[in-house]
Amino acid sequence: MAGCATAERDIPNPPTSTPTFVLASPTMVPPTLTIISPTGTPNPTACEEGEGICLELTFNGESCTYAGPTIFTTGPVLLLFLNKSEGAAVTNLVRHKGDETIQAMIDYMGEEPSTKHHPYWTVEIRGVYRSVESGASHVWEGVLEPGIYSMVCARLVPLGVWFGTGLTVEE
Repeated sequence: MAGCATAERDIPNPPTSTPTFVLASPTMVPPTLTIISPTGTPNPTACEEGEGICLELTFNGESCTYAGPTIFTTGPVLLLFLNKSEGAAVTNLVRHKGDETIQAMIDYMGEEPSTKHHPYWTVEIRGVYRSVESGASHVWEGVLEPGIYSMVCARLVPLGVWFGTGLTVEE
């Protein structure tokens, strides 16, 4: 998908070789550019430590809390996922492909925690979905094209998905 350049940083042991990408689902969008930083630069632990538009999502095991703007113009963003739960967790960011609203995603998920994966009318943003151990964080940097997006937090065992926020990216 044009316009979604990404860069990932996973600390403390970043890879030193070129990564191989495998699409995890038929609706996942492959990256146009992905750079794994081997510099050992520490991940920020809060948006206040970063620059530009920062989307901070925190999972505590029973809820998903978002801090950051919900409407912004296209450009560089940093997504910071903090897992403060007692087990492994993931976050996911999906773009709505059609005219579906943020409320449509909330309605689709239903009661929390949900066990539903993202609906057919969304596409995953490559590089955001990542398993994160308890007490760790995941940082994704990229450019989001204009559109409607939804972010979720998920507990892996037992499966539970919480709505984090809806985003509107404008030109």
